[in-house]
Amino acid sequence: MRVPNYPGSRGVSINLTPMIDVTFLLIIFFLVSSHLSKQENFLPLELPIASTGVSDFSDRMTLTIQIPSDGSYLVNNTRSDLEQIQASILQKMESNGKSPIRIRIRTDKSAAYAPIARLLKLCALTGNSDIVFAVYEEGR
Repeated sequence: MRVPNYPGSRGVSINLTPMIDVTFLLIIFFLVSSHLSKQENFLPLELPIASTGVSDFSDRMTLTIQIPSDGSYLVNNTRSDLEQIQASILQKMESNGKSPIRIRIRTDKSAAYAPIARLLKLCALTGNSDIVFAVYEEGR
């Protein structure tokens, strides 16, 4: 179909600049968000296997604490002790309007239970009861 060309008009054109801008912004967003999700799970751990599990796609503010097989604690891929973890939890709670946050624990399946128990006690003392464990689902 031909577009009629009226005298004095310069023709029909579509400005693609806004669409290209939006496309580049989406690409940047997905690159940054994928980098942040990889950064959180940087430490390769052999997670425990569970017979059931629930995918966690909550938008609640979450602090991920990793416990490798040696029983140490890592927050944001830096070694921390319980006092530093408590400060991190309280800081996240402060930025969340002083309300409890979700705490995700990624632990190696060969880690001893004692460091996990100390961490759970610390979470209870700070008033956080929403604790999730990262696991592999059996059969996957």
